[in-house]
Amino acid sequence: MIPVLIPSLPETDAIVPYLRRIDQSHTYSNYGPLSRAFTAKLCAFVSERAHGAPVAATITGNGTSAIELALRYRIAGRSGRLCLMPAYTFVATAHAAVNVGLEPFFADVDPETLSLTPAIAERALAMAEGDVAAVVVVSPFGAPIDSAAWEAFEATHGIPVVFDAAAATLNLRRVGAQPICVSLHATKALGIGEGGAILTTDAKLVEQTTAMTGFGFTTTSRVSEVRGGNYRISEYAAAVGLAVFDGLEARIRQLREASLAYVEGFDRIGVRMQPGFGAEWLTMTVNALFEPAAAKAVTAGFDVAGIQWRRWYGTGCQAHPAFATCRHDGLARTEAVAAGAIGLPFFPAITREQIAEVCGCAERALAAR
Repeated sequence: MIPVLIPSLPETDAIVPYLRRIDQSHTYSNYGPLSRAFTAKLCAFVSERAHGAPVAATITGNGTSAIELALRYRIAGRSGRLCLMPAYTFVATAHAAVNVGLEPFFADVDPETLSLTPAIAERALAMAEGDVAAVVVVSPFGAPIDSAAWEAFEATHGIPVVFDAAAATLNLRRVGAQPICVSLHATKALGIGEGGAILTTDAKLVEQTTAMTGFGFTTTSRVSEVRGGNYRISEYAAAVGLAVFDGLEARIRQLREASLAYVEGFDRIGVRMQPGFGAEWLTMTVNALFEPAAAKAVTAGFDVAGIQWRRWYGTGCQAHPAFATCRHDGLARTEAVAAGAIGLPFFPAITREQIAEVCGCAERALAAR
């Protein structure tokens, strides 16, 4: 069997030096020294890759709570009850909107990029009849975000935009004031086990959402200034995160080598992958994009060969009973996109031989149709 995903975090020996620092400080949570050091490392890493203004971050307990806090901040004082988002996303995006009192309004995606575009969003706005409080734009499987286009959308329509970029921490080429929410789950290319972050150049947003992660307390007061909760990470999670950064460059090289092997293998048999994958950006949730009928044949072949696969976003949020009554724009292309996007085995230790086996199995299944 070739597993679809094997999460990989630093081994014990790499984390021990940071655990000893916890032993010395006797600080275990509440924005301790390791949490602050990890936040600084993450901001420096993203700032360097984004080639822009210095990035600030609010660290959260998980990626879903990052979206929730960013939405709460951005919709404060606004009317409207709907949150426009693509139906083709992991269901956490919809849960985050509901958890801050909004109702998802699902929109279609572009079949080439698998993304919600400003043009699709504008058409959906007309159907929502002026009741949209915010838009959540999803980075599908970690693909880069066209943040400039969404800044223009927000300026035109006056509707705040929040990015669900759960798997895109390695791929942020531009960070502005609009909050970019990432996941630091163990299944992500940059993961710490469980965690998340809001990345932005808006210092006030970071100040307020950081306060929300600690019961609304500011850094200088024990008075609850805003409504919040306990969304912090522990020093132990930060210790894992610092060890991750120690080995991150080697991990990136490993992921890129495996990604390019997939690109080469599927390009040879004429199967499409997400634009720029491997050469321009990296992820741990790798997809090949088939026509729906071809996807059915390929997945059947995978099952016979013992090759695990996934539809990471299922068939769309609208298919989940929890969100089946939510309104949408018709979702003309979502069903075909969801049927054709097949998650492939991918993990840092995957071998070229395993990748060749996956590509070869797909080739044989396509040839037998």
